[in-house]
Amino acid sequence: MRQVLKAKSAYSNADVQHVFDNITDYVTEEEAARAVDEAAAETRVVLEGRPDEAVYGWSGGKDSIALQVVMERAGVRRSLLGTIRHLEFTAYLRWCAEHQPDGLMHYPNYGITPAWLALRRNDRYLFPTNSTDGYRWTMLGTRRAQHLYQEQHHPRMQIYGRRTMDGNSIPPTPFGVQTSRLLTTYSPIRHWSHEMVLAVIHYNQRPLPPVYGWPNGWKTGTGCWPGRRVGDRDSSFAETYAIEPARIVEAAEHLPAAADWLRRHGPGGDG
Repeated sequence: MRQVLKAKSAYSNADVQHVFDNITDYVTEEEAARAVDEAAAETRVVLEGRPDEAVYGWSGGKDSIALQVVMERAGVRRSLLGTIRHLEFTAYLRWCAEHQPDGLMHYPNYGITPAWLALRRNDRYLFPTNSTDGYRWTMLGTRRAQHLYQEQHHPRMQIYGRRTMDGNSIPPTPFGVQTSRLLTTYSPIRHWSHEMVLAVIHYNQRPLPPVYGWPNGWKTGTGCWPGRRVGDRDSSFAETYAIEPARIVEAAEHLPAAADWLRRHGPGGDG
């Protein structure tokens, strides 16, 4: 295996696209199959042969798709998805509905809207400039879904696609398993490189959501449009408008910042 992609903060969108377009030059089919087999075998050990007592997180992003391949091999059939319904790209939601795993439970958060973003205390979460504010969107979407599922179904373990190469912290415990007051978590692809994730997707012929064809898609991944961290606010609005104009037009009815950008840069704008 050839590994050229470093931390997400260090690679460009073009870097990842080039590797994905030429993935057979970096990872062989045998290497990808071995990685899946090893991760699935470890998962079966961690679950002590009880895959029906676990659930894995699925977002349609590249890591969750690679994780899905492992989970199918390990016999884990339950999965969950959390979205922020009024702030997601419609093309992404449509893709998820068409490609979601069997047994997926979807937890949409309907309470977060452009009007919520318009509140002064929430302005910092519109195209956040730091990871602390950016994490807020994870709490409102993905983490909210995990906690709701835990409360309703009490799985023995929740399984994630977290990886150290993405900057995720994995505890130095056996198999990286972490137990908190609320839940026990496990990340079977924690040591995979970016190249391995892309190779498993390629060799298993799994489709990717449209987000990876959008500007900065490999850098931002899935998630609601106000949570994208791609530059200053004007350029972030411009990029969102280029992807799905309706998102900004719709938001402008309640969000003054969106209305101001449209006035200056939208059709007929003076900017």
